[in-house]
This record gives sequence, C-alpha cells and structure tokens, in this order.
Amino acid sequence: MNLNKYILFLSVLFISCTDDTDEGSYLAPINPLDTQGNLLNGTWYLDPIVGKISIKEESPVTMDGKVVEVFNDMTLTISEGSLEGGIFSTLNNYDEKIWPEAGTWAFQDNDKNKILRSDGISLTILADLIHNYAQPKIYTLKISFTTTDGNEEVKWVFNFARQCSSPFNEGC
Repeated sequence: MNLNKYILFLSVLFISCTDDTDEGSYLAPINPLDTQGNLLNGTWYLDPIVGKISIKEESPVTMDGKVVEVFNDMTLTISEGSLEGGIFSTLNNYDEKIWPEAGTWAFQDNDKNKILRSDGISLTILADLIHNYAQPKIYTLKISFTTTDGNEEVKWVFNFARQCSSPFNEGC
C-alpha cells in the first residue's frame, strides 16, 4: 500500500511541475516581418542565381526581360532590418532613378514579400536560403519592381546573393 501512495505522490508532483500556466514559460509569437527583416540584413551581390529552384534567372539584372549589364558591379547593403523596415545603400550604382544611393524601406501592407522604398518605389521580393551542409549558407534575393520612363512602365528584376561568412554558418 505504501508503494501505491508513493507512486501517487510522484505522479501529482510530476503533473504540478509540468503545468504550462507558469508565466515564465510563455513564449511570444515570432513576427514573420521581423524574421524577414533580419534575413535581409547584410551585403548583397548581383548573381545570376542559375540552377536555384526558387529563382531561375540567367542574368543578374533584366529590364523588360532584356539583359542589362551596367549594374553588374552593384552591391546592395541592407541594415537595421526589422518588422518596421530598415536602411539600404548601394555601391557602384549605375542609375540613381533605378536604385538610389541610400534610403529607407518598410514592409508594405504587412506583407513580408512587399517593400516600399523611401523614394516611393514598391518592390516585390523573394528571399530564399540555399543550404548545403558541407558549405556555408547562401541566401538569394530576387527583387522586381516597375519604374516609369516618360509614359512607359519599365519592369526591372535584380537577383542578388549573400553568402554566410562563417564556415560553420554561425550568426547567419
């Protein structure tokens, strides 16, 4: 009989210790905009992104479907990315009307794939991770947007890649 009381006591003790009503065990939900904003942080280099499942472009930059090579040395640096947006800057930029030298951005309509730049241009983005466990992580970023040239709309597509600098993928 003592053994049954002992088992009952341990069962009650175990159940009371695993009660989820403890305030310290509450985890706040993760906002997808915050996750996306953090993923965008870093320096992005133009890359044709050939052979990737999610992006199948053969050129780093296209304008209305035609290859444009004047931007090939451009880099895009995104910092302070969070659910509220962040800052961007470009180097080796060919045209300030297409990509300003610097500015801010915010998520548009609470959509992690829509960004509004401070110059009023709306961007559609597709950020992806290519992870080969034998190599550092490679992030891809496809950005498409439309500008106007006179009365005509021009569709731009920029394909970027960012490789994790850590061989063990720490802090990426």
